Amino acid sequence: MKVVLAERIGFCFGVKRAIDMAEEALKKYAPIYSLGSIIHNEQVVRDLSNKGLKVINGLSGIKKGAVIISSHGLSPDKVNKIKQRGLRIVDTTCPFVANAQGIARSLQRSGYKVIIVGDVKHPEVKALVDFASHKAAVIKDKREAVKLRIKKSDRVGILSQTTQSTANFLEVVKAVEEKKPRELKVVNTICKDAEERQEAARALTDNIDAMIIVGGKNSANTRRLYEVCVSRLKKSYLAQTELDLRKGWFKSISVVGITSGASTPDWVIKRVIQKLALYAKNR
Repeated sequence: MKVVLAERIGFCFGVKRAIDMAEEALKKYAPIYSLGSIIHNEQVVRDLSNKGLKVINGLSGIKKGAVIISSHGLSPDKVNKIKQRGLRIVDTTCPFVANAQGIARSLQRSGYKVIIVGDVKHPEVKALVDFASHKAAVIKDKREAVKLRIKKSDRVGILSQTTQSTANFLEVVKAVEEKKPRELKVVNTICKDAEERQEAARALTDNIDAMIIVGGKNSANTRRLYEVCVSRLKKSYLAQTELDLRKGWFKSISVVGITSGASTPDWVIKRVIQKLALYAKNR
């Protein structure tokens, strides 16, 4: 059984930057907290926790130390609350996410009805809504876009969660365009890495029998990658670690492809490869 890796795999720039910043902050500050998971990967978060990082869901009881803002970003209101407590801030917001935040704010201040294509429950999207003064509509897909109420007199601005697929984003844009608002401004804020990672995985599905997508199950970009793969190759499987692999997946399989979410460390991918080699050896 042959194993082939996608051209884009492992940490993206934003994730690596966030982890490097957290590692450096752990050497300088104590106590140090992360407001939510710095990235959506349990193994990485556990490793940082073992080094002293305390993951919290709120600021209650926190009186001193430093607070890490995750790579997904944070709303201006919450950032101000951290500052008001006199806590040091270590901002690991991905530059691509920060760019989208600035665009959301600019569109709202310029009088546009802001639409964000993404997952309403994701921390990145929650922050984007707040940057648009809490006035943005969050649309998951074309089906929701069709139901959206838009007047002919509306000026509409659309942007995207950075980990969305281009195809889904364009479908939403088309559905909104068909409602014929007075003005439609479209800003593609999808991260270049996310686009290239999805394209590399899509290309790989043409030459393999099964695909393993390695990454956190709570990671938006990993889920999106899985959706892209399974739409083209039915035997596509999401595995958080090598422990999620099942021998039955690879029965009569000659070539297995591997791709990963942007927050998946290399050592997790290597363990998946080793487990696949073991399956192949014991056939």
